[in-house]
Amino acid sequence: MVFFDNASTTKVYPEVNEMLLYYNNIEYYNAGGLYKFATEISNKISFARHNILKMLGGKIGDNFVFTSGATEANNMVINFAKKFKKGKFLFSVGEHPSVYNTALEMRNLGYNVDFVKLDSSGKVDILDYESKLTSDVVFVSIMHVSNETGAINPIKKLCEIAKKVNKNIIFHSDGVQAVGKISVNLSQLGVDLYTISAHKIHGPKGVGGLYIKSGISIKPFIFGGGQENGLRSGTENVGGILAFDRALQISISHLDESYDKITLLKKQLLSNFENFDYNPKIVSSEDSSPYIVSFLCQNLRGETLLHKLDDCGFMVGNGSACSSKRKGNRILENMGYSDSEIEGALRVSFSFDNTIEEVDNFTKALNAVIIDYKKGTGR
Repeated sequence: MVFFDNASTTKVYPEVNEMLLYYNNIEYYNAGGLYKFATEISNKISFARHNILKMLGGKIGDNFVFTSGATEANNMVINFAKKFKKGKFLFSVGEHPSVYNTALEMRNLGYNVDFVKLDSSGKVDILDYESKLTSDVVFVSIMHVSNETGAINPIKKLCEIAKKVNKNIIFHSDGVQAVGKISVNLSQLGVDLYTISAHKIHGPKGVGGLYIKSGISIKPFIFGGGQENGLRSGTENVGGILAFDRALQISISHLDESYDKITLLKKQLLSNFENFDYNPKIVSSEDSSPYIVSFLCQNLRGETLLHKLDDCGFMVGNGSACSSKRKGNRILENMGYSDSEIEGALRVSFSFDNTIEEVDNFTKALNAVIIDYKKGTGR
C-alpha cells in the first residue's frame, strides 16, 4: 500500500519510535515526583520546551505549552479569547474544523464573530480581510497553510495589517501544515499564538503544542495538578513530548532537502495528469505548499474514486480527516467551485519517503479507475 494522505497523519520516524519505547518502558517516571529520576525527567521536558521555541524562532520570555494535540491547543486559544466579550472576533472561513466549529459555537453563544472569505487560490481574500478588520476587532485567527489545498497565507503581512488597525489585537495562526515543511520563524511572523502538532511531522499522535508570545496571558483550559506552569493540568506525556521535540529536530534539519523532493513529486503528478484521457481540474495553486495537491474529478464521486484507489493499493484523502464524514466542502465552496465539481474532490499529500515511481503508478491507477468509472456510469 502507498500512503498519499500525509496531511492527515505521518509515519513516525524510526528514531522517534525508539524514544517512545524507551520513555514508556525505561524512564517512565512521573515528572511531578520528588525523587531524582523524576526531576531529571522534568528537566528534559523543560529542555524540549526551550528547544522547540528556539527551532520556531521564539524569543526569551516566550512560552510553549504542551497539549494533547492541535485541536486542544486551538480550543485553548479560543477559550482564552472569549474574555474579550465586547469585541469582534475574525476568522478565516478556511480554518480547520477545530477552529471553525469552535468559532461557530462562539457565535451561537452570542459573541460577535465574522468570517473572512477566500480567494480563488484558497488564500484569505485580502480586500475582504481589510474591510472586516474594523477597530473593534480584538482577535484574529488565520491558518498558515491550508490542510485542504496547501494554500499558504501571508501571515506576516496579515498580522502587520491587523496590528496597524489595533496594536492590541491578538493574532493566532494554526501552523500544523506549515511547521517542518516550510520555513517558520515566529518572531518574524509577529504572531501572538501559534499551534502545532507532532503527528503531522513524523512524531507521535496525542501530543501538540501552543506557542505563546511574551506578554500574552493565557488562562488555564484544563484544571488539575497545575502542570505546564498551571496552564494545562494533567500528568505530562513524557515520551510524546520528548519524541515531539526530536521529530521537529529531524524535520527542520531536512527541511530544504525534503521540500525540493516534494516539489519534484508535485511536478511529476501534475505532468502526468496532462496525459490523462480525462484531465482533473487542479485546485492547489502553483505557489501553494507542494506537500498538498487538491484536484477535482468533475461529475464523478470522489468518495467512490477513493475506495477504488484503495483497492488498487493507494490511500488518498478527500479533505480534512477531522471532517471526512461530513458532506460538501466548505473550503472549495468558498473558492467558487460548484457542487458537481466538489463532489469529485480528492487530495494527495506527500511525505519525504514517497517516490517518483509511486506517483507514476498512482496516476496510472487513477486514470484507469476514472476510465472504468465513466464506462460504468455513462458519465
